[in-house]
Amino acid sequence: MNENEARKQIENMVRFIEQEAKEKAEEILDKTNQELEAWKNEFKHNKRTYWKSHYLAEKKRKEVEGKIAQSKMKSSEDERVMKERMVIMSGLKKKAIESIIKTKKEKSSAYKKLMEDLLVEGLLKLMEPAVTVRCVAADKSIVKSVLKSAEKRFVDEMTAACEANKTKFNMNMNVSFDDSPLKDSCLGGVWLMSQAYTSRPDAIIVRNSLDARLDICIENITPTIRSLLFPEDEARALEIKKSREAALKAMMEEHH
Repeated sequence: MNENEARKQIENMVRFIEQEAKEKAEEILDKTNQELEAWKNEFKHNKRTYWKSHYLAEKKRKEVEGKIAQSKMKSSEDERVMKERMVIMSGLKKKAIESIIKTKKEKSSAYKKLMEDLLVEGLLKLMEPAVTVRCVAADKSIVKSVLKSAEKRFVDEMTAACEANKTKFNMNMNVSFDDSPLKDSCLGGVWLMSQAYTSRPDAIIVRNSLDARLDICIENITPTIRSLLFPEDEARALEIKKSREAALKAMMEEHH
């Protein structure tokens, strides 16, 4: 092999090596581009998924905040309405108290009869042989004047009741008056205490005062009064219940 042939063979080998290197480089570049494109697609998908989840979570949070705010507004409105209605109910009680005070003054004989009735009722409730009676300072003379007649009525009623059941009433009654008056806030009427227990904290007391009777009356007829004054209460109560349930459900969803 002469020098020219050797040179040509070397040049051919160089060209072959360069071609191989070029093809390998192109292959590496293509693979790199493919991997880059795959990474870009995955990145876009992950970001899209992230922002979609973030948007949905934010949307849900806003909805929950809206429901809670709406519930708070309704609760605030309910509280305002409740306070106004309490003022109305308190006003009715105040008028009832004024009416009682006025009636006491204008119908003194009827009040005296009522005082006797309250005493008899208290004695029947206590069923004790020794009873102490208290009243407000202004009613002392009235109570003292009807003590004996109230005691007699009690004995007569118990005697009749026992005879009807073929038994005998043997209780010796002793109704005494306690000079320590009830508070001035008391509207009238009487308290009756079992004398045997008067000095104990668990004393048996029948509070037959007018304010106590008024409180019992108000407690019993309040539902009727409210239904007459506020007929929408039932529907509103149902609406409030549903609103609170929705707010509670929204808060539960926010924490899960």
